[in-house]
Amino acid sequence: MKASFHFNSNERGEGQVGSVVMLIVLIALAVVAVNVGPIWWANYQFEDRLTEIAGKFPPNKNGDVSAKEAIFKAVEDSGLRPYLDPETCEVTSQGGLGGLRTVTCTYDREYKIFGSKKKKTFVVTISRPMF
Repeated sequence: MKASFHFNSNERGEGQVGSVVMLIVLIALAVVAVNVGPIWWANYQFEDRLTEIAGKFPPNKNGDVSAKEAIFKAVEDSGLRPYLDPETCEVTSQGGLGGLRTVTCTYDREYKIFGSKKKKTFVVTISRPMF
């Protein structure tokens, strides 16, 4: 018994190659997300906490000191202590009631992608009115 093969001229064999390429791209994106995602998420959580701190304390002489103490606690709670020294964060106030309090923190985080070390510098600056 002979088997006969009929080829359709519309079939070009591209389907499987495209699927393999897309699978490789998805795997690469997943590896990047696993390595970089937690770093960005921790920074996002820290920024949110600093936003709360910047507007929380009244504009009196102890307000900046209280904000600085709250920053120390926020750094500890967020797990950024190995990367960020709270002493390097700056707290400034301008203009009394309704004025602005600005909190600035800068720190570096290192991560690996496919065996290559990368470094990201986060500069977090938050300004909020004081009430």
